[in-house]
Amino acid sequence: MGSFALHQTGKFFAILTLVSFFLPWMRIQPSALRKNTMEIVRDAKSGGAGFFSSLIGMRKWELSEMWADPADGFSGFQLAFGAASGTQRAKVQSELASVALEKRENRPLLGWLLLIPLLTGLGWVALNLPSAPAIIMALTSAGLLGLYGILRWKMAQAYSDRLIAQLQLGVGWWGTLYGMLGLAVVCLIFLAKVRAGWSNSRVTMFS
Repeated sequence: MGSFALHQTGKFFAILTLVSFFLPWMRIQPSALRKNTMEIVRDAKSGGAGFFSSLIGMRKWELSEMWADPADGFSGFQLAFGAASGTQRAKVQSELASVALEKRENRPLLGWLLLIPLLTGLGWVALNLPSAPAIIMALTSAGLLGLYGILRWKMAQAYSDRLIAQLQLGVGWWGTLYGMLGLAVVCLIFLAKVRAGWSNSRVTMFS
């Protein structure tokens, strides 16, 4: 893939991540309790999801769940600031979401989620520079991959808790995750190209 196409791909993933951060991540769906209970039983019988479904792909029913009511729910931005706003609804939203993301009795605010737009913005800046410093690409890719891994691992660990709490994952959740993953991969490719350029320069210099 040429540099121009790679730049455009990276910008697409950056936009996807930023837009999805403000779209609904999770919603409360009380009517899904019976279905969720059956899913917990099936998951227990099957021994749980594999590595791919837990940390990379989706479970079979999560795709239809995502599009069930895409405009409903609370976003990553709301989760980061929700309980601080003081409204009862925001406190309930942040508390329920932290069941899936924190799994602790004394659950803190999810302000660390703001690292997502910050790192994505850093990647956007790097992609718009004529020659992005390798350190920026490395920080962006490492940070986004780390956040992606944390979010997927936390959600996988709290799978049953999420279903019992009647939380469904929305469009914003998956858009943010896959946007981060895509942007991190693009930054890694650019980083590899920079390192390859350094190696070629050294070979030319000493040949």
